[in-house]
Amino acid sequence: MTKSPIRNCLVCGAENNHGNHFDVQCCRACAIFFRRRAGSKYADLKCQTRHCDEKYKLCKPCRLRRCYAVGMNIEKFQHNRDSLKTLEKLPQSFTNFIGRPSLVIFCIPEEPYEKTFVELKDLLKKASEILHFGAETPYVGPSQLRKLTMASCFSISKDCRMYRTLSYGDMSYFWEYYLLRTAKWLTYFEEFQSIPHKMKLQLLTSFWHVFGRLDKMVTTASARRKKICNNEKMWAMSNGVIMDLNYTKVDFSAISKYPLEQILYFLNSITIFDLSTEIDKLVQLNVSDVEFNFMLAQLMFSYAGKRFQGDIMKICDRFQEVLSNDLHNYYVNEKKMPRYSTRLSQIMQINNAIQVRSHCSHYCFFSLFQNDIWRNRPRGELAAIFNVFTVKFSHPEMFVDTGLV
Repeated sequence: MTKSPIRNCLVCGAENNHGNHFDVQCCRACAIFFRRRAGSKYADLKCQTRHCDEKYKLCKPCRLRRCYAVGMNIEKFQHNRDSLKTLEKLPQSFTNFIGRPSLVIFCIPEEPYEKTFVELKDLLKKASEILHFGAETPYVGPSQLRKLTMASCFSISKDCRMYRTLSYGDMSYFWEYYLLRTAKWLTYFEEFQSIPHKMKLQLLTSFWHVFGRLDKMVTTASARRKKICNNEKMWAMSNGVIMDLNYTKVDFSAISKYPLEQILYFLNSITIFDLSTEIDKLVQLNVSDVEFNFMLAQLMFSYAGKRFQGDIMKICDRFQEVLSNDLHNYYVNEKKMPRYSTRLSQIMQINNAIQVRSHCSHYCFFSLFQNDIWRNRPRGELAAIFNVFTVKFSHPEMFVDTGLV
């Protein structure tokens, strides 16, 4: 077998480079630098040392100019990896939506037998900062459950945006959005903020995808109620993005060689189509925001407790007890419903279809939804055995029970 020739990084001159990032042959360090600094203040600053040369000892402004000089372009990220080809027009993607670089970096290998490496360090650093500094805006509420509700929104307006193109790279924006959204949401839960920072991160990285899945269910229910989503292949996110797989172009060829239909079977974290019936029931019941937030917290902490056991299970049980008391007070004091068992029973029966598939007899909605996660775990194990996904994560613990690891 003939090895590919060794090429030096075009930005800093580093040797033993095999990566192609932003359409330029460069090392991973320069790719990360460009990801962080593209479009920043350094683009307009002069040399900070006056001793920089073209290849070595580059200050940040000179290094960024060097990146642009050799052809690095943030708009080419994910869409044009072959340096011999160019795209006349970029498809509409999440990069265009948010107008800034992602905190997730994909490093595409040259050899087809190598796996795509996904660097998540910057994303986790951002999430850690959010948890450390706490809530952006202080909310005063009668309970912790009410504070969580005031800090969240799962509805969608009619001025939403239809997502036309979905690539493996665009998935990283979903990961970024939901991890950071979950972190911000948790800063309004005082009980959670009182635990050690290391444990906060451990919990966050374990259940952020559970947050994302229910978020899509609840927001899609809202969109169906407003006639924004009108078929079972459409789903909505709380950031105002709509996707319709009847029209959205999907390309995951860089992370899997399998057909799209088979890929979606394994991706438990993003596929909610098998829960379409339950979404319809959410539409009919018109569950309140307070109830949604309780459902969400119950799912996340119950999932984490079952996954980690021990002290974490005890802490998560305490969280659930606090929020259960808050829900009781919400029904009795705010809704004036001292006999709310019928209402709660209706919510508990939402996932009856999952109840049948899982051979359960009397699980509540929260346990049923979580049971759907456990039920799909063998899919992820099967995907790992047959190397369905050719991707390697810097922090694989984030993707347990998503189907990707």
